[in-house]
Amino acid sequence: MDNLVPVHVGLMGHIDHGKTALAQVLSEKVSTAGLDKHPQAQKRGITIDLGFTMFILDNYLVTLVDAPGHADLIRSVVAGANIIDAAILVVAADEGPKVQTGEHLIVLQSMGVEKILVAMTKTDIVASSKLKNVEEKIRLILAETSFADAEIVSVSAIKEEGIDRLRSTLLRILSPRMRNKESPLSVPIDHAFPVKGHGTVVTGTIQRGRISLGDIVEIAPLGKTSRVRSIQTFGENRETASAGDRVGVNIPEIDDTEITRGDYLCAPLSMTRATAFLARLEINPLYKGRITKRMTVSVSAGMPVVTGQILPLIVIDNTNVVQDKIVTLEFNAALLLQKPIALTKGTKVLLLRTDLPPTQMRIVASGEVVDIPGKMILSRPRTRVGSVQRVREKDALVESLASKKEVAERLVGSKVTTASGVVGVIKQTFGTRGVVSVEFKGSVKESDTVTYQRLTEEEYKFGQ
Repeated sequence: MDNLVPVHVGLMGHIDHGKTALAQVLSEKVSTAGLDKHPQAQKRGITIDLGFTMFILDNYLVTLVDAPGHADLIRSVVAGANIIDAAILVVAADEGPKVQTGEHLIVLQSMGVEKILVAMTKTDIVASSKLKNVEEKIRLILAETSFADAEIVSVSAIKEEGIDRLRSTLLRILSPRMRNKESPLSVPIDHAFPVKGHGTVVTGTIQRGRISLGDIVEIAPLGKTSRVRSIQTFGENRETASAGDRVGVNIPEIDDTEITRGDYLCAPLSMTRATAFLARLEINPLYKGRITKRMTVSVSAGMPVVTGQILPLIVIDNTNVVQDKIVTLEFNAALLLQKPIALTKGTKVLLLRTDLPPTQMRIVASGEVVDIPGKMILSRPRTRVGSVQRVREKDALVESLASKKEVAERLVGSKVTTASGVVGVIKQTFGTRGVVSVEFKGSVKESDTVTYQRLTEEEYKFGQ
């Protein structure tokens, strides 16, 4: 197994379209939560967790990541998309593409997945004329994404028809991402559980770095450390593992109940504990809603998906200024988080509206983390509005920008603007009632509205 190249392939698609049945046909070994072993999954008949199974394809060790297709579980789909190299999008021939089909494609595209193929399942129960119609619908959806040239393979998991072609097509598109083995260890955790006589085991895919027996590792953002007692890949013990490997790691000094999905197994002090971050984002063109200040969204940043609030920003003289809404396709934003997560700069970000019904597009925007400040200090504009009282030969007297002379004195040297866009500079005070003398770079008339705006700094937190 050590000679095989590890790759992760996502299984995406709508509920009951046959992902798990396809995984059963392809797979040789089952890992944590594989093949719907979760009790609630068996009771409800759906995948509610990320499942992991394995098979060997040529010189690749392929880990299948079975993401839930139920509309309510889009968070788990996003978590799965963060760790895969390629994807199989499953569409049932008897139902055709659904809303979640499009959502999953956008998630894959936003997370930087470049290679996918479409498995059209349940072809044994559908007439050939309908198969052609379903394939045309799939092609129309693919054409709106970066996956327009993706190959569509007809399969039947029950009769095991088309499986060899599916394998050969997958082999053709597989191209592992560059593995960063020299940076500090980072493993997004997808499961944590106790093993009798051994203690806590966490599982995940090594995103970067290496891990060896005896290493001291940290659970972030928890901040607790443990020595590595054992390492396994699909039940096989190993002394060391590196970026791209899927591993189970025994860390007996930390209780499994303290660890949640989205935490990281990492080199000590290598990740930032973040309650807020700055991001550069792009709106999903298919999202029809607005993006406004303090709007609640689900924030995916790496593996974790947490509740957050968005603050639209514009940059003025290298200062981040809070805005009321987004008016451009690309934008800057501060994300305030309900609970802390482990984070690094450059992490991909996806914003979701899980409060919307699954019949609507719920993916709001995508981008990446650009900064993680210790405190989210932002500026917001404070506005005062006055009017031209009298126009003189070289200046104009403006009232109501200040309530008294002492306040007016602090405004001397500041810029002001009229409603028509004429810019002026406050030169001096006039009298004792807060009137100021303004020299304008254009013509103004009495009663023109004059606006003074200044920026004030504030610390922003979730819910405050």
